[in-house]
Amino acid sequence: MVLNRAINLIDRIFSPLIPIVKYVGSFFIVVMMLLTVSDVIGRRLFNNPITGTYELSELMLIIVVFFSIIYCQVLKGHISINLFTTSLSARGQNILDAIMYVFFFLISCFLSWRLWVYATEISQGNLVHGVLAIPLAPFVHLESVCCALLSLFVLLHLLQFIAKAINQ
Repeated sequence: MVLNRAINLIDRIFSPLIPIVKYVGSFFIVVMMLLTVSDVIGRRLFNNPITGTYELSELMLIIVVFFSIIYCQVLKGHISINLFTTSLSARGQNILDAIMYVFFFLISCFLSWRLWVYATEISQGNLVHGVLAIPLAPFVHLESVCCALLSLFVLLHLLQFIAKAINQ
């Protein structure tokens, strides 16, 4: 079936990105932790905090959050409430899940597009962040790319729900 081939193709193309997403997010959590601990130690023991810790932590948090959202989607770990849907048949549940994933896909695509537009606007104005004057545009572009990647994984899961609904 064409749908199953499309699912397999998307899965083969984007599955190698899963470990990268997981390890990049994990790496930046560790770096944030070490930076914060070093700043606190420097502030308390030597009365000399690390300049720009707050700004660096904020920017690293962008990376952690967006990469974690992608990884959570890959694991299908987002919260879902099935209070009323448990009475539906398996096919009905798959159809309802597919409808929800259509909305999720559209929202994530819209968010990716608007973030890209915003990043382009702020890159022309050279908007910088905080004491260290780090440009914000690359981080917003990264957010946009992460939302686009999230959209592709949402599309993959949407196609899986549609295939399940058709086969049942």
